[in-house]
Amino acid sequence: MGLKDLIRQPKAEPASESNDEAALAFISGAPISANPEPKRKRKKAPTFVRTTFSLSKDFNRQIDKISLLPRTFRASRSDVVRAGIMALQNLEKSELLMLLESASKAEPLTELTQDE
Repeated sequence: MGLKDLIRQPKAEPASESNDEAALAFISGAPISANPEPKRKRKKAPTFVRTTFSLSKDFNRQIDKISLLPRTFRASRSDVVRAGIMALQNLEKSELLMLLESASKAEPLTELTQDE
């Protein structure tokens, strides 16, 4: 037994007429529709926008400290910013404007830094 015996022998091709008949039977069995059924749209998960803004080192440290306060869950820096925004939304317009005016003067935080 040599290596020549391992080569596959070519198979005889079936008649082309039977191939044509099989192809026509397959094609005729396919559904005919001009408009395919619409696919269900999946609800997309909420997307977050990556935003960059500048803070002083003091404010940056305070965000880190606040994020470490919870002991039963993990709070990220983004969670601290979200909580701050939620707290600001609960203020009266006049209180919010006063806070924004004092923040725009870029004074360092004194109330939270005394905890050190």
